[in-house]
Amino acid sequence: MYRLISNIKFRPHKNDFQARMSHDLQHIKGTKKIIIEADKTRNLYSISPEDYRKLMTENITKEYKKVNGTAKYNIDSGTKDIARSLQLDDRIESFTTNNCFITLKDHKENFETQPKCRLINPAKTDIGRISKTILERIVTHIRHQTRHNHWKSTGEVISWFTNVHASQKSRFMVFDIEAFYPSITPELFTRAIEYAKSMVDITDEDQHIITHSKRSLLFDRGTCWQKKSGSAFDVGMGSWDGAETCELVGLYLLHKISETIDSSYVGLYRDDGLAIINNATGPKLCRIKKELHKLFRDEGLKISVDIMASTVNFLDVTFNLSEKSFKPYRKPNDTPMYINRLSNHPPSITNNIPKAVGKRLNSISSSAEKFNDAIKPYQQALNDSGYKENLTYDHNNNSVPKKPSRKRRRNITWWNPPYNNTVSTDIGRRFLALISKHFPKEHKLHKIINRNTIKLSYSCTPNLGTLIKRHNSRTLDESAETELVKTCNCRKRDECPLEGQCLTRSVVYEARVATDRGSSKYIGLTEGPFKTRFSSHKQSFAHASHKHSTELSKKVW
Repeated sequence: MYRLISNIKFRPHKNDFQARMSHDLQHIKGTKKIIIEADKTRNLYSISPEDYRKLMTENITKEYKKVNGTAKYNIDSGTKDIARSLQLDDRIESFTTNNCFITLKDHKENFETQPKCRLINPAKTDIGRISKTILERIVTHIRHQTRHNHWKSTGEVISWFTNVHASQKSRFMVFDIEAFYPSITPELFTRAIEYAKSMVDITDEDQHIITHSKRSLLFDRGTCWQKKSGSAFDVGMGSWDGAETCELVGLYLLHKISETIDSSYVGLYRDDGLAIINNATGPKLCRIKKELHKLFRDEGLKISVDIMASTVNFLDVTFNLSEKSFKPYRKPNDTPMYINRLSNHPPSITNNIPKAVGKRLNSISSSAEKFNDAIKPYQQALNDSGYKENLTYDHNNNSVPKKPSRKRRRNITWWNPPYNNTVSTDIGRRFLALISKHFPKEHKLHKIINRNTIKLSYSCTPNLGTLIKRHNSRTLDESAETELVKTCNCRKRDECPLEGQCLTRSVVYEARVATDRGSSKYIGLTEGPFKTRFSSHKQSFAHASHKHSTELSKKVW
């Protein structure tokens, strides 16, 4: 294996696309602006660091308030107890402190003058992985038992639309839950859990794990933030079990909605709902709309309800009720874009792009006519990306795929070497040849080390999105360094705990505790401002409820 790696050979590999990519990368590295991704389109926008910080501050302070480091310590303590009880304390990490970021909702009205953002919180605890598994089991059981139209894919929506009965006077009703993730309160989540308990066995330990995984914090440039409600409960976008949490709450909401609309005529995909109202008279539609608003308001949620005619755009499909047809739909400003054939990706990826695009368009087109009407921008995007294949309609591909039958799972170990066009050595073939050579059938380890249990799949080198994130991080750091650094914000400078330098970061400090039994020394360190840690210590000395917050406070009490 060592000789295989040390004898890798390289070759020159250049093309026009790679040259343009290099030029674009140099331009990105040279700019002093932040590049932000759009929320639901493939667009990118550049913005000055000052404007980016302003948007970040507005979106953070709208829902969060500053807290000290004790909040993170309390969450880590709970995580530690759960990990020990599950005998996973050697594999569970402490709460991550990844900085939050925003994406721009460029599909909203008045986007240019009043930009709206989605705040993404990548900071999370590994307990969320365990909670995700538990919630998946609960959600699957409830979906199977209630038969509610709780959709997980566009295919399920199409299947419902195809089979539902609608009269000539039927109309679509679309509703959207505003800020669904951050609007889920502890009370709403508790009601959803109680609803689930009526159908699924949920142990106290399971509920404790699920609840603890919702204890979340937001981090931005070393500052810790918590929900303004005062509780650490927060369903963050980007958390391990955020989607499953929304699905559980969504099933509970569908149960409530079924009291107003027949459950077979309404469904929910995350925060987007779609219903068909039969015999839709004006008074009936107005009554249902008011009842929906009241229902969601009672649960602490806000929704927008639109009454459509016989046509509606939902997810990435346009449904036509009068024709009983459907076709692909793209959001405004969303231009299709695919991996270029000449990009530095494994051939197994680039060769399957046209097939995957054609299969997807076929699956969301009800007929050849609808398919042909919609393919022009997608075909143009494929051509621009260097593909020569033509998209064609295939009747066998436009049906909802069936679930594959259960198969025995093998314990497979994967090796994922990075793929690069400049490597001329066939690493995959030589690696598998080594497996066959050193672990033949007569070898005592052949049963666990063979070509069926050891497999290879190439990974990709850092893509443009990764490089843009690195650029943004570097640009923000440089911008922060150029700002006027404030070293102290004490009202009385002569009482500053660090002689006018209390806002200094990354400090190692020493504290001495003197008692009747003698004195002891405590050495601590803090990554954030020293004053934040100092205030945290003072709080733990003054209030008995915080006496176990740090080793120093335990000594004092």
